[in-house]
Amino acid sequence: MRGKREGSVLDMLSVCICILALAVVATAYFYCSDLLLRKGQISQVSRRYILKMESVGCLTETDKNRMLEELQAIGLQSVDLTGSTMEPVQYGSDVILRIRGNLRGRIWGEEHDLFRSVFTVREVPVEETRMSTAKH
Repeated sequence: MRGKREGSVLDMLSVCICILALAVVATAYFYCSDLLLRKGQISQVSRRYILKMESVGCLTETDKNRMLEELQAIGLQSVDLTGSTMEPVQYGSDVILRIRGNLRGRIWGEEHDLFRSVFTVREVPVEETRMSTAKH
Protein backbone atom coordinates (compact mmCIF):
# COMPACT_ATOMS: atom_id res chain seq x y z
CA MET A 1 0.00 0.00 0.00
CA ARG A 2 1.48 3.19 -1.17
CA GLY A 3 -0.20 6.34 -0.14
CA LYS A 4 -0.13 9.14 2.31
CA ARG A 5 0.60 8.29 5.87
CA GLU A 6 -1.67 9.80 8.45
CA GLY A 7 0.04 12.62 10.29
CA SER A 8 -0.18 13.37 13.92
CA VAL A 9 -0.21 16.74 15.61
CA LEU A 10 1.74 15.26 18.53
CA ASP A 11 4.63 14.32 16.22
CA MET A 12 4.81 17.87 14.93
CA LEU A 13 4.47 19.32 18.44
CA SER A 14 7.55 17.46 19.70
CA VAL A 15 9.58 18.72 16.73
CA CYS A 16 8.47 22.31 17.42
CA ILE A 17 9.40 22.01 21.10
CA CYS A 18 12.88 20.74 20.17
CA ILE A 19 13.40 23.60 17.70
CA LEU A 20 12.31 26.13 20.33
CA ALA A 21 14.67 24.63 22.92
CA LEU A 22 17.58 24.77 20.46
CA ALA A 23 16.78 28.40 19.67
CA VAL A 24 16.90 29.30 23.38
CA VAL A 25 20.22 27.47 23.84
CA ALA A 26 21.73 29.14 20.76
CA THR A 27 20.62 32.59 21.95
CA ALA A 28 22.08 31.99 25.42
CA TYR A 29 25.34 30.83 23.81
CA PHE A 30 25.66 34.01 21.74
CA TYR A 31 25.01 36.26 24.74
CA CYS A 32 27.51 34.38 26.90
CA SER A 33 30.12 34.16 24.17
CA ASP A 34 29.96 37.95 23.78
CA LEU A 35 30.94 38.40 27.43
CA LEU A 36 33.70 35.80 27.10
CA LEU A 37 35.02 37.47 23.95
CA ARG A 38 35.20 40.86 25.65
CA LYS A 39 36.89 39.28 28.72
CA GLY A 40 39.49 37.80 26.35
CA GLN A 41 40.05 41.24 24.81
CA ILE A 42 40.62 42.68 28.29
CA SER A 43 43.19 39.94 28.94
CA GLN A 44 45.00 40.83 25.72
CA VAL A 45 45.09 44.53 26.64
CA SER A 46 46.46 43.72 30.10
CA ARG A 47 49.12 41.45 28.56
CA ARG A 48 50.23 44.16 26.15
CA TYR A 49 50.56 46.76 28.91
CA ILE A 50 52.33 44.50 31.42
CA LEU A 51 54.97 43.91 28.74
CA LYS A 52 55.36 47.70 28.41
CA MET A 53 55.55 47.99 32.19
CA GLU A 54 58.41 45.45 32.24
CA SER A 55 60.52 47.62 29.97
CA VAL A 56 59.70 50.94 31.68
CA GLY A 57 59.37 49.84 35.31
CA CYS A 58 55.85 51.20 35.87
CA LEU A 59 52.62 52.16 34.16
CA THR A 60 53.29 55.61 32.71
CA GLU A 61 50.56 58.24 32.57
CA THR A 62 50.48 58.07 28.75
CA ASP A 63 50.15 54.27 28.75
CA LYS A 64 47.53 54.47 31.50
CA ASN A 65 45.38 56.87 29.47
CA ARG A 66 45.72 54.76 26.30
CA MET A 67 44.88 51.59 28.21
CA LEU A 68 41.81 53.20 29.78
CA GLU A 69 40.61 54.28 26.32
CA GLU A 70 41.06 50.73 24.99
CA LEU A 71 39.24 49.22 27.97
CA GLN A 72 36.35 51.64 27.63
CA ALA A 73 36.14 50.85 23.90
CA ILE A 74 35.74 47.18 24.83
CA GLY A 75 32.94 48.12 27.21
CA LEU A 76 34.63 47.96 30.62
CA GLN A 77 33.06 50.51 32.97
CA SER A 78 34.12 51.85 36.36
CA VAL A 79 37.74 50.92 35.71
CA ASP A 80 39.87 50.76 38.87
CA LEU A 81 43.65 50.35 38.68
CA THR A 82 44.28 50.32 42.45
CA GLY A 83 47.18 48.02 43.26
CA SER A 84 49.00 48.59 39.97
CA THR A 85 52.62 49.76 39.90
CA MET A 86 52.41 53.47 39.03
CA GLU A 87 55.83 54.61 40.32
CA PRO A 88 59.11 53.44 38.71
CA VAL A 89 60.76 50.46 40.39
CA GLN A 90 64.30 49.13 40.26
CA TYR A 91 65.51 46.43 37.87
CA GLY A 92 64.36 43.01 39.08
CA SER A 93 61.47 44.34 41.20
CA ASP A 94 57.90 43.22 40.70
CA VAL A 95 55.55 45.20 38.47
CA ILE A 96 51.85 44.56 38.90
CA LEU A 97 48.91 45.49 36.70
CA ARG A 98 45.54 45.05 38.37
CA ILE A 99 42.43 45.96 36.38
CA ARG A 100 38.96 45.87 37.92
CA GLY A 101 35.70 46.99 36.39
CA ASN A 102 32.25 45.97 35.21
CA LEU A 103 31.12 44.65 31.86
CA ARG A 104 27.49 45.14 30.89
CA GLY A 105 26.03 42.15 29.19
CA ARG A 106 22.91 40.07 28.80
CA ILE A 107 22.85 37.01 31.01
CA TRP A 108 20.21 34.50 32.02
CA GLY A 109 17.91 36.12 34.59
CA GLU A 110 16.44 34.44 37.62
CA GLU A 111 13.04 36.05 37.10
CA HIS A 112 11.14 35.95 33.87
CA ASP A 113 7.61 35.79 32.63
CA LEU A 114 5.81 36.15 29.33
CA PHE A 115 6.20 39.93 29.35
CA ARG A 116 9.88 40.23 30.27
CA SER A 117 12.89 38.85 28.50
CA VAL A 118 14.57 35.75 29.90
CA PHE A 119 17.92 37.50 29.39
CA THR A 120 18.50 40.57 31.51
CA VAL A 121 21.17 43.23 31.20
CA ARG A 122 23.51 43.14 34.16
CA GLU A 123 26.92 44.35 35.15
CA VAL A 124 29.37 41.51 35.51
CA PRO A 125 32.45 42.23 37.66
CA VAL A 126 35.76 41.61 35.88
CA GLU A 127 39.21 41.44 37.45
CA GLU A 128 42.46 40.92 35.60
CA THR A 129 45.79 40.76 37.45
CA ARG A 130 49.19 40.49 35.77
CA MET A 131 52.55 40.36 37.50
CA SER A 132 56.03 40.44 36.06
CA THR A 133 59.58 41.61 36.73
CA ALA A 134 61.02 44.98 35.74
CA LYS A 135 63.66 44.56 33.02
CA HIS A 136 64.73 48.11 32.27
